Amino acid sequence: MLDTLLKIGEWQKEMMSKWDRIIDIPDVAWESKKGAPINNYIVGLTFDLDKQDIYLNEDLLEEYDEERDPEKYKAIHIQGGNNKSIYVTAEPKKINQIFKTFFGKLNNKDAEHGELIEAIDKEFNEFQNSILYELLQAIFPFRSTFIEKAVTNNKFVIKKLLAPLDFKKSDKVVLIYTAVKSEKFGFSDPTPIAQLESYKSFLAKKFLESDQQLVERSNKLCYASGEVEDDVAALNLSSRYSLNKMFVTETKNYASLFDKQLFSENYQVSLKNQEKLDLASEFLLKNYTTTIAGVNHVIIPQFMHNEEIDFEIGLDKLKTKSDLLFSLKTLDELTQNIEVVVEQAYWIDFIAIESDGNFFKTLDHIKDISKFHFQRVYKAFVDIDWEFKKLPQIVDWESVKYNYKKTWAFNLNTIYELIPVRRDKEKKNVALQLIKTILENRKIERKFLFDFFSELMLCHYYRRYGSYKNVKQYGKDYFGLAIRDSVFKYLAFFQVLKKLNLIDMEQESKSIPAEEVINDFDEKIDHFFRRMDFNEKQKAMFFLGRMLNAVTYLQKDKKRTVIDKVNYNGMDRDDIVRLRVDLFEKAKQYGKPGNILFNDSHFSQYFAFEKWDMNPKEAVFFILTGYSFGIVKKQDPNSKNN
Repeated sequence: MLDTLLKIGEWQKEMMSKWDRIIDIPDVAWESKKGAPINNYIVGLTFDLDKQDIYLNEDLLEEYDEERDPEKYKAIHIQGGNNKSIYVTAEPKKINQIFKTFFGKLNNKDAEHGELIEAIDKEFNEFQNSILYELLQAIFPFRSTFIEKAVTNNKFVIKKLLAPLDFKKSDKVVLIYTAVKSEKFGFSDPTPIAQLESYKSFLAKKFLESDQQLVERSNKLCYASGEVEDDVAALNLSSRYSLNKMFVTETKNYASLFDKQLFSENYQVSLKNQEKLDLASEFLLKNYTTTIAGVNHVIIPQFMHNEEIDFEIGLDKLKTKSDLLFSLKTLDELTQNIEVVVEQAYWIDFIAIESDGNFFKTLDHIKDISKFHFQRVYKAFVDIDWEFKKLPQIVDWESVKYNYKKTWAFNLNTIYELIPVRRDKEKKNVALQLIKTILENRKIERKFLFDFFSELMLCHYYRRYGSYKNVKQYGKDYFGLAIRDSVFKYLAFFQVLKKLNLIDMEQESKSIPAEEVINDFDEKIDHFFRRMDFNEKQKAMFFLGRMLNAVTYLQKDKKRTVIDKVNYNGMDRDDIVRLRVDLFEKAKQYGKPGNILFNDSHFSQYFAFEKWDMNPKEAVFFILTGYSFGIVKKQDPNSKNN
């Protein structure tokens, strides 16, 4: 992985100017959601020392140029954390950073200077005699003027500051840069502070000149490249938001076996490779993130050591913020795009991260996912989706797939919503662990899946949606559809796992071709059994579920029905026999015992009265499968179950 990171970093370095690494390019919309054009501008905020005033200067208003302006006016990344504000250009929503740079924190009424002066005084005192420093001192007295023009009720109100521009709705300011006008200092016209040589020198000193140049170096082995190089020193881990910090200071890393007392001596990297690793980290964290089971992940590709890669083509195509979980198509496109430039084998890692944008910690690591397994996962979902579409008289598969994100899809998102994740146990994300198991091509114990199904049914039955953020909500009158959707999604999921050979469902029969057409209802059941590979115990529970369905229909006008007799925590042999008896009693009450006799005879045929060892939660699942069989009522997307 480090080898790939070095290659990515080298590719990034070749493409960048010396400022690119610290420049932050704003996300800009050039048209509205309705397709109307948006006019984007950059404008100068003038500190007029001659007029003793601060104002937005319309003479400094010009159309925004994404290729030119961020670097020209030094719109650098906001560092956050304990770093001082040193920003002379910022997006309007970050105007507070400009204020802190020149005037200190808004709530600090005793401030004597801005944070840029504090930064110079603390670490860069060689700039204390610069024109930049003098200007900062001269600008500070205008603190109250800035507050008057941009603050209301102790909050920055950007509309108040921009009001003099008299913009239309289609006009938008993308960046605000600061400029100074002062005859005393030789600036007869407003001059951008970002273009002062002393400010550019300050930025170069702070960001572009490595502190490690002051550290003693010698010919040593570079841990990252595995080669002896002449500029090797201890790895700089000052950046809190960096993959490099994760790799070497936590247990999920590549230096976990190092002696902690000798770490800085053993884990050393050449300066040029330090820069490459930093560039790769920044690139991946900015462009290569996705969400899996509600958790942010950074995607790290791994290539063969000797693989020659055209990163300009390949990684550019790989850049995506699409959610792999909610769009399995993206997963397939990801692998296809890599293959444009990589012919040999490759792997991808997903590292789960928790971050506030300034630093992160790793929560989990999905390791070594090969391109071949990616393709198998994608194909399994596509194939099963297609097969279930061919069951129109058994289930309305399209409406079953309608999920809590209001999309009709069968993919990893479907799996996420099948596995209830409790809000109070989010650190133990069982859905993420299941998806990790699938992607890492490891076997899944079916017992756990029936445990998840049981919890899902209890969530729907008792409407515990407030406790589970990822479960699709149904209205109280739609419990039947909740059962149907859950059952058939699980059935489809089981089929995916079988295709991937990740689960043993005790198959006893052979599947039949999906194209076979069956018209008789009883034949449809037999066809379904063979398609799903049901064993005898599962068939017994299925027919008990058919009995449950028939009696529930007889009670369709009642508030409480026999469905309330199902114990969703699991049903053992005695529970099953008791339910069967209760169903007969209810059918007799309605004078319709014949409605369940056929299914009961089949139940008796398959049920092992003397020796029953089926998992109680598995029994509930197959009872509800029989209950849901043939429910093809379409689901209204606008109904209250969404």
